Amino acid sequence: MSRVGDSLRRLQHRLRLPSDERITDSLPGLCKFLKSRQEVERCTAFLRRNGYVSHSLRCKDWDLAHIVPDIGDGAVLDMGSSDSYLLKNLSYRRRHGQLVGIDLRQPDVPVSGARYVVGDLMDTGFPAASFRYVTCLSVLEHQVDFVRFAAETSRLLADGGRLYVTFDYWEPRVATRGKLYGLDWQPLDTAATLALRAACAAHGLRMAAEMDWTLGDPVIDEDYYSPQAGVRYTFGLAAFDKAAR
Repeated sequence: MSRVGDSLRRLQHRLRLPSDERITDSLPGLCKFLKSRQEVERCTAFLRRNGYVSHSLRCKDWDLAHIVPDIGDGAVLDMGSSDSYLLKNLSYRRRHGQLVGIDLRQPDVPVSGARYVVGDLMDTGFPAASFRYVTCLSVLEHQVDFVRFAAETSRLLADGGRLYVTFDYWEPRVATRGKLYGLDWQPLDTAATLALRAACAAHGLRMAAEMDWTLGDPVIDEDYYSPQAGVRYTFGLAAFDKAAR
């Protein structure tokens, strides 16, 4: 993105009207599943209207539109952050707090002002209680051990902090083949999602709301961003809070 484009978007954010909506006003909830392409279109429109950057994979605007406006001041860690559109959008906001990303490789296009670390999201090496927010978007389906992930995330979050995750999902479980990004890929099903919730609960992370298990269409298919022909699924979203002591 050009420097002129960056400056323009920052100016747009300084001029935002107080009446700007959150996407959750019209698409409520932070613990649910993507049900239709129309939801994606509404999220893309929301991002553009509010001066945010749309994802290169348009379907991921659903994640961004729900999570970015919900994040307030405080340090943020994005796990699996290579070329993170979440960090990019947060950098345009008038907010206070360090932006940090951790991934298995350095980003191709780093966000100005963000700090990047090459490492394991299940064993980050960061000090305990370093972050107010932790995000992990479209990563859990790639060989992540939920127990280790929950333990490390809980350790990293300050009391009262929040974890956001998104993940590939379908019920019944879909069959995949080969690897993506050099890692195994398996969309979660109901059993796996419940295992994630249980692992988080065991480490003091409680879902911010009851999960809405309602499914709509398998939005992601071979004609709409699926990385493998014949594999159809959708996205899940969940937020977890670490109780304040």
